[in-house]
Amino acid sequence: MNILNKFNKSVNSVLSRVITIGFVVMTLLIFFQVIFRYALNESLSWSEELARYFFIWVTFLGASVAFFEKTHINVDLFVNYVKNIRVRETLFLIGDLLSICFLGMLVVKGFSVASRVLDLGQVSASMDFLPIGLIYLAVPLGCLFMCLNILMHTSVHVKQIIHPEEEE
Repeated sequence: MNILNKFNKSVNSVLSRVITIGFVVMTLLIFFQVIFRYALNESLSWSEELARYFFIWVTFLGASVAFFEKTHINVDLFVNYVKNIRVRETLFLIGDLLSICFLGMLVVKGFSVASRVLDLGQVSASMDFLPIGLIYLAVPLGCLFMCLNILMHTSVHVKQIIHPEEEE
């Protein structure tokens, strides 16, 4: 799993930079839209839609990085009350496995939907050069990265179940 840890660390480093660039571009697009609309009385027809597409990508890639950093929202109130470390780690492991199953379905079905949309040749309403299938790829790619990050954390839970470090 050491290879997976190194891979996830490098991928999430790149994703963090991509997310930052996405936020900057999204902010600039909205800023220019406001300037054009209110200062120049000329609305940009494509800026809102493109900012929405950046938002979709930033959301799914950001969720993946949040899984890596263990900052993604979770409800662990009851699990944290469990005193036995093996039982607690087993509950975390079950949650991780359920998440991997759900995200795995999103990966498989998401790639299927995105490839169908790309095959149909659908393009953006205001930007006829942008295939909508590229936007649809945000879901399966983000979920794939989430799965890899959860898999990395799952290995830690398994190690804790087999050899608990601390017994409370």
